[in-house]
Amino acid sequence: MKFRTARLPCSLIAGMWMLAHASMALAQTCPEVDEARELLIRDLGVVEDPARTTGDGVWTFKHLMEAIAPSAADAPDMVEQMFSTWLTDQTINGRVVPARDSIGGLVLNDWPRVSGALDLGRAPVRLLAIVNRLDQRDLSRGQAGEGRFVFGVTDSSGQSTEFTLIFEYALPAGSEADVLEWANLWHGLNALVPGSASYNAALEAITERFAGRDAAPSRINGSALNQIRSNEVALAFPWELREFTLSGSGSLQPDTVKLTPDSSLMGESIVADFVNQNESAILIERHDVPETFAGVAFLGGSSINNLGPWQPPGITNNEARHKFSINTCNGCHGNETNTIFLHINTRQAGAESQLSGFLQGVDVTDPVDSTVRHFDDLERRATDMEALLCTSGGGSRAQSASFIAKGIGSVH
Repeated sequence: MKFRTARLPCSLIAGMWMLAHASMALAQTCPEVDEARELLIRDLGVVEDPARTTGDGVWTFKHLMEAIAPSAADAPDMVEQMFSTWLTDQTINGRVVPARDSIGGLVLNDWPRVSGALDLGRAPVRLLAIVNRLDQRDLSRGQAGEGRFVFGVTDSSGQSTEFTLIFEYALPAGSEADVLEWANLWHGLNALVPGSASYNAALEAITERFAGRDAAPSRINGSALNQIRSNEVALAFPWELREFTLSGSGSLQPDTVKLTPDSSLMGESIVADFVNQNESAILIERHDVPETFAGVAFLGGSSINNLGPWQPPGITNNEARHKFSINTCNGCHGNETNTIFLHINTRQAGAESQLSGFLQGVDVTDPVDSTVRHFDDLERRATDMEALLCTSGGGSRAQSASFIAKGIGSVH
């Protein structure tokens, strides 16, 4: 467990939105957020809970996929179709994503079956972490942030591989009150002991609200799923990240990797043009990356990761270059953050997943101008959540409305 050395008054923690009301806030101290209990949960008493992470447990791959599918009976075929997309070339946004057909030998061929269908109760995956991303909130999209499940793919003998799958769900929300309710639900875990009966029951109640069947009745299959992301080098070199979303027919389909241009463009002037033209939005991390730009298919169908940053010649503001790069899939999982591919590492049974320095605290030298930046993304997320909790406890709701409705930006 990591402790911060001193608690800041609410006016400092939430200063980005309460400067005009600092004198009122000085008397109030924000609740303390415990990163290991409320933000990124990887305690073995949780991720190896025998009732919830095996069989039909609520934190199993099986349970999650059955809730995402049109019906529980459809889930095995949907899963097989998703994994089978690696077997053949995929054309996404006009670009060909080459097959990585070793998915058969690693995953599909040895996956136990029942009457010919994949037995999801014996899926070759291991739960690594459950994650709270309130900082990703955006009421214009109907979400108070995201809730995530991170799995590591295992081989036929149950050993970990360099292959992760992340299920990323909206925390359904239609109002500021809904956002604050989610913040208080996650914060309620603070008073409980991870792995205890009371903690795991409380966490289950939270996860079922976003990952259970019909968590978002108006969305496809009633699922709150935003996307599933993969990050692997187990199938082929180099590392590759892919993304899957629900199609109109209710199946999981390959999709573009958001905020990330095609990897072939990393050194091209078109990327510099995009960064220069969108500099102000990028600097505050409120930018989007379109599927096409300047008449070119821009977003990638996957993200190839050779660890290098995005640094095409011609960018006029290096801070904008950095903010753009760190918000891409391969920039965030590379030397822009001094990360060796994974922020939550795969694990063997009985061992807790290790985290990247980017999440826990690391100094990184900028590849262009040698600026040294300090990253501690869990601290950043904790500070943001504490500001939300301060808001829910009092203060100027009128002044804080925009802060509640929209997260603080930064990497996905």
